[in-house]
Order: sequence, then structure tokens, then C-alpha cells
Amino acid sequence: MKRILCSALALVLALSLCACGESGGDTGPTYPAAFAGLEDQIDAAREEGRLTVCVSGEEPFLTAACEKFEELFDISVTVRTAEPDALPNSSGTDVWYGGDEALCRTLSESGGLMAYTPEAASALIDPGYGHEDYCVISTDALGIMVNSDVLARMGISAPRTWDDLLEPVYRELVWLPAYDTAEGRLFVRAMMEYFGDDAADYLTQLDTSVQFYTTGTDTAAKCLSTGECVIGIGWLSTGLTAQRNSGSSAIAMWAPAAEGVPGQVQTTAIFADAPHPNAAKLWQEFALSPQCMELMEDNGCSRFPTVWDGQETMPDIDPAQLKLYGVETEETSAAVDEVIAAVMETLAENGVDTEDAARWHVA
Repeated sequence: MKRILCSALALVLALSLCACGESGGDTGPTYPAAFAGLEDQIDAAREEGRLTVCVSGEEPFLTAACEKFEELFDISVTVRTAEPDALPNSSGTDVWYGGDEALCRTLSESGGLMAYTPEAASALIDPGYGHEDYCVISTDALGIMVNSDVLARMGISAPRTWDDLLEPVYRELVWLPAYDTAEGRLFVRAMMEYFGDDAADYLTQLDTSVQFYTTGTDTAAKCLSTGECVIGIGWLSTGLTAQRNSGSSAIAMWAPAAEGVPGQVQTTAIFADAPHPNAAKLWQEFALSPQCMELMEDNGCSRFPTVWDGQETMPDIDPAQLKLYGVETEETSAAVDEVIAAVMETLAENGVDTEDAARWHVA
């Protein structure tokens, strides 16, 4: 009798397990809420099954984004790398991720990009970051960073404009990018635009405020957290990185917006002859999603994302105020060289030791 009851119970259990399996069914893959309503597009992209992404540079978040896309949508991603300051080879490639906007604009004007406006573009923190055939994914600005605690102890208010830096109170407090660095040359170009023919005179006067000329992109920012540097000129993202790494609330930063902000932005775009257009369009949606934007900070990138819940931590950078400078042309390079030469010549005539590496090339 016991044997019969055991057999009966086993049969009931087996039937109930089968029923549970049938009622659950196969619901298929699920995606984050940011992709709700894009099911047809996802299906079309998955049908293509492949995507080739050209990333500009070797920053970890670029490849992390490719890996995340592959994980989310089960689409095989091939990654190619291009130099950050060069136009990529679009042959056989679907999308360009992390490219400089000046280069992206050049490619757009020559018809090299596919027009596509992602649904996700509606979440851009400013509509100025969306364009017909590419979108901005991150911004940065060359601005002013300070250690506010040190300034407070000195009884000095922070400089808010480029003109403020000439005030005698800031004598030998400023760390400025050396003029033979990319940041230093960009600063010179910005001052040429702002001060016009008086740019060399401004830079000559500014030398009195400069303690060190730095060669490292983040030298000033790193030393702000220790108080070695009081006022630094550089990419604001380096200040944010120093702030995060040190946990210091003393580091403050801003861009002199009223004067125009020397800026750089990264973009995402689809090549005109993309072999997998549906997967490429899905990539554009993904690139502007919180899931992708969060990968910047997660992978040590402190540029300021254009779509993200955390944008309250960003300095207020108005895209209309960002002045984007393209790659130096022969003419531009000659003009910058001329201004720098005039500054160095005048400083030498005034008795400044322009060969002092301990001041002029601080790494």
C-alpha cells in the first residue's frame, strides 16, 4: 500500500513540476527600462548579429561599452582602434565611438555619416548635444581649478575669469600647462581669440602669476588635493578625478563661460556605409543610455556625460559656450608659434630664466 501511495505522490509531483514549467513559458531576453519600446529595433539588430565599432583611443570605458553592448543584446562586437586625433578608416565599420567632434564634423560635412536621431537623444541634458548624424556623449572644458581651503586660509577669493589671473594677489600661485603641450597650445589659441592682438601681452603679464608650467595633463589637479597647487589651469575632468580619488571637498572648478570655454567633446556616430545598419542604430540608443554612460565613471573616466542621473556633480558647462578647436592647421600652428615666441622673447628680455626646467617643465 505504501509503495502505491509513494508512486502516486511521485506522479503528482512530476505532473505539478511540468505544469509549472509550462505556465512560466519562455519569456525571451529582457532589457533595461531604457530600451522599452525598442523591441522591433532590437530584433532587427539581433538578426544582423554583428557590429564593428571603431573607438578613438584606448580609454578603458570605450572597450567596456563594447563588452556591455555585446552582453546586453547578444550581438557579436568587433572593436577597432583609431588614433584620437585622426579620422578613422570606415571600411567595413559600423560606428565610430569616442571621436573628437571637430573630426566628426569634418566627416559629416563630406557625407561620411548616416543620419539618425536616437530616441535616447531626448534625454540629453542639453539639445545642443544632438546633431542630425552624430551625438555628443561627453564634454570637457579647459578651466580654472582651485584649492578653496588654501585660498580661504590666505584670505583670497578665487579667480573667476582669465583677466582675474593677472591680479597681484595671485602672484606665483598659478600652475599653467607648458606651451609645448597640447593643453598649453590650446590655452594660447583661446587667449588669441579672446584677447586678439593683445594675447602675447596677456600671456607675458600672466607669467608673474605662474608658479609652474606643467607637462602632465593632470599634474596641477593631482597637486590641488595636497595643497601644493593652489590654482591650476587644465581640463576640469582632471580636477573631478582628483576630487574623487582624494575625497577632498576643497577642490572647486569652473569654466569662465562669459569668455567662451575652450572645450573638447566625444561623439558617437554611424558610418554612411555601415554593413550592419540596424545594429548600428541600436548602438546609438545604447551609447546614450544610463547603462553606457555609467561606464565612464566606473572605468576611471571623469569627462562629463551628456546623459546621466549624476550630472549634478558636473560643473555647469553650457554647450553653446564651448569653443571647440579643430586640429591645428599649418596656418594656425604658425600663428600659435609666433605668439609663444613673442612671449618667450619678451620674458627673456625682462630677465626671466625661460630655460629653467624646474619651473617650465614640471611633470
